[in-house]
Amino acid sequence: MIEMKAPRNASSQIQSLGYDAETQTMAVSFHKGGVYHYEGVSPQTFEAMHAHESPGTYLHQNIKGKYKFQKR
Repeated sequence: MIEMKAPRNASSQIQSLGYDAETQTMAVSFHKGGVYHYEGVSPQTFEAMHAHESPGTYLHQNIKGKYKFQKR
């Protein structure tokens, strides 16, 4: 199970983020419900999203459509 934490900067879309370095899986939980696991995300990419001034914008510009995902 991936430990989830709130992003460093408040997000209107994203409730929490988590990362498993062993499997390079990033988990994203949304305020409106749903948790998505993105595969093959580097630690640097996760850290950049976690620290971004707008994690939701970072997700749309750099993650969606570029990584395989599963809705949990």
